[in-house]
Amino acid sequence: MSMRQEKWAQIALAAAFDTTAVVGRASLSYLTGVRRYAGALLWNRIDPLLHGYYHDVPLDDQRYMLSSIAAVEWLDPTFDQPYYVGAWILARNGKVEEGLTMARVGTENVPDSGTLHMSYAQMLLVLKKDNKGAVDYAKLAIQPGMRWTDDLEKLNGYAAINNIFVIADETELSRQLQPEIDRLDALVGDQPLEHEE
Repeated sequence: MSMRQEKWAQIALAAAFDTTAVVGRASLSYLTGVRRYAGALLWNRIDPLLHGYYHDVPLDDQRYMLSSIAAVEWLDPTFDQPYYVGAWILARNGKVEEGLTMARVGTENVPDSGTLHMSYAQMLLVLKKDNKGAVDYAKLAIQPGMRWTDDLEKLNGYAAINNIFVIADETELSRQLQPEIDRLDALVGDQPLEHEE
C-alpha cells in the first residue's frame, strides 16, 4: 500500500469510527426518549391506583407496587415520584437502609427536586435521628431553582421542612422560612387535595 493509500485508509477508518459514534449517540438519545416515555406511561397507570383505588391502603401494605416503581425508576431515573413513594414503602416495611438509599439516589439523580430533598430530610430525621443531615437536606430543598409539582406541594413541603427546623432547634431557619409559608398558604387558599375533588 502506498503512503497515499495508507493515509486515505486511516482517514476512512477514523471517519467510520466518528460515524459509528454519532449513530451510537443518536440511538442512545432516541432510546432514552423511548425509555422516558415508557416510564411516564407506566407511572400514569400506577399513580391513579396509589391515589384512587388504594387511597385508604397504608404505604406499609403497598409492597406490591415496588416492582412497578423499580421499573419506572429504571426507565426514567430523572423522574422524582417513584423515588419519593418507593423509599417510604421500603422504610415502612422494615427496609430502612434500602429506603434511605433509594431516597438518597433520588436526590442525586434529580438534584433539582424539592420534594426529594424534603423527603430525604424527613427520613433522616425520623428514621435515623440525624438532625444535622436532615437540616442540611432541608436547606437544599428550599434553595432557589428547586422544582415542586405545584404551589400546594411546595406549601406542604415547606411546612414539613419548617417542622424539621423546629425539631432540630434551628429557630432562625424556621423564622426565615415562615414568610414563604404564609405567602404560599395565601396563594393556595382552600384548594382541595387531589382525592377531595
